[in-house]
Amino acid sequence: MLWIALYFPDLSLEAVNRAFFFERDQNDAAQRDGVLVHTLPFVVTDGVESRPILYAINAAAHNVGLRVGMTLASARAMDSSLMVLPRQQEKECASLRSIATWLAQFTPSVSIESDIDCASVNLEIASSLRLFGGVQPMVKRIRSGMKVLGYRALIGIAPNALAAQLLARATQHMPNLRMCERPEQLHERLAAIPVTHFRWPEKTLSALQTLGLFRIKDVLLQPRAGLQKRFGEQLVTDLDRALGITADPRDYFQLPDQFESNIEFLFEINSTDLLLHPITQLFAEMEGFLRARGAGVMALRISLKHGREHYTHLDFKARQSIRDTNQWLRLVRERLDATTLEAPVVLAAVAATSLHTFSEENENLIPAISQSTTKSIALIDRLASRLGAKNVYRIAARNDHRPEQAWHINDLKLHSVTSETHHTARPSWLLREPRSLVTVDECPQYQGALVLLAGPERIDTGWWDGKPVARDYFVARNPHHEVCWIFRDYRQGRRWYLHGFFS
Repeated sequence: MLWIALYFPDLSLEAVNRAFFFERDQNDAAQRDGVLVHTLPFVVTDGVESRPILYAINAAAHNVGLRVGMTLASARAMDSSLMVLPRQQEKECASLRSIATWLAQFTPSVSIESDIDCASVNLEIASSLRLFGGVQPMVKRIRSGMKVLGYRALIGIAPNALAAQLLARATQHMPNLRMCERPEQLHERLAAIPVTHFRWPEKTLSALQTLGLFRIKDVLLQPRAGLQKRFGEQLVTDLDRALGITADPRDYFQLPDQFESNIEFLFEINSTDLLLHPITQLFAEMEGFLRARGAGVMALRISLKHGREHYTHLDFKARQSIRDTNQWLRLVRERLDATTLEAPVVLAAVAATSLHTFSEENENLIPAISQSTTKSIALIDRLASRLGAKNVYRIAARNDHRPEQAWHINDLKLHSVTSETHHTARPSWLLREPRSLVTVDECPQYQGALVLLAGPERIDTGWWDGKPVARDYFVARNPHHEVCWIFRDYRQGRRWYLHGFFS
């Protein structure tokens, strides 16, 4: 087996503000509202309510001298502009589930560490290495994906999950200690890791440090029976699990049947441009989920929360199964550009409740017809998103000889209604209603006398639905060389009508 462990040292900060934990362009006016959170010291507190301590701090707070473990009162004395939020473990757990959902695209064997203070997700990748081209390409894709999702992840690789976690946590201070692919190397690679990276009780860690046992190799040099007698069975068992001597079983994460995720903001957003970044993160989460399920979606809903209870719901539909983040973003961007926010937004959510089969196509040197069709459908979806679904449609043929009944508005589905091919000429422009023509010496007139070029074509049908027609159609040309489609109703005398024009 080969495990990758992802450790998230800033999870408590990112869980409450990951939408804007990324490098911004200070000259971009559309992004200035979000820069505020980065320029001000921002901390997350934990502990008893009467005496909270700093559990996590951002870079700005570190620069003014604040440190993890300080009391909130001391921190406020050092900086009165401090932004403070209490730790929200439920959001941290939700973030780990979202991360595990995204990682399931690489392997079904994904495990979330039960101890939330470890903030780790583990995945077993031995069976997936060939598919993704090896360890390094997979790690590169995971790093890139975590950056898009808004998380900073430290990565460790080892033959078992616990050893991978220890390596991941150690890379924060020992960047060169990241990978151990062979079980026989575990003892050497884990030797220099501090014992504080184990989730042992504080009393145990304090006793070990009192004895001068600061690193794993220091503990391993002690008599096993003595360690077991003094510190209990758990310490020895954890060491055996890390070294691969004892099995390290894990409960695997189960993917949900539907995709639902949201991002809550620390400040109100008034600009649709600022909404694009958190929506991109949510779509990236959804793409990972869909890849793990081998599916795509044709419809989704974006919900924007205003205040406490008011929501704006934006529904999007596509005419083919899609899971690519960029394709959905094109549709959303078209809609948001034409949308005026009713009120400031405090939360954005994406829900895709109906999954569809998704089949990817191989890339060819010569584009296939199906690829051209896919691009056409994507263009139609963008137009429908910008102009409204009711304003973009296709004219499709219907099996009816009456010209005014021989077409209908099609909803642009992939498989349109087909009809029999008319072998006779039909005009490209049909009038909404036939126009009565003046006749001179029984010759029809339209901007001059019409010269008959072809015909007649008799259409006598419709008796069964109460809209019968009995017409002889002709192709005619006027003095301006316009080619017209005219007919004469032979049951109602010899009156002529104009019904359309040829291009």
